[in-house]
Amino acid sequence: MDLILVILGIAGSAAIVIAAYVVAVTSRNYASQTKKLNTMGSAKPAMRLVPRSSKDRRDGKPVTFPLAANGILVANDRRTQTDRRAAA
Repeated sequence: MDLILVILGIAGSAAIVIAAYVVAVTSRNYASQTKKLNTMGSAKPAMRLVPRSSKDRRDGKPVTFPLAANGILVANDRRTQTDRRAAA
């Protein structure tokens, strides 16, 4: 019985040491300020942000249907949530 308790104690201590090591390494990598290069090449191209101007926004104007967005006619509002885009 004592042998089983000693083995469980050693295994538990080893598990705690391994967990502490994993947490230390991952936190060091996560908090690192150096930029890491992606070693695996990605098939997707890098996403680029589209520059926006202030006139792209709604400016508080209500939306009325039917409307055309990017040349596509939207006949009615398909949103079901009543509190979506509620006035502030």
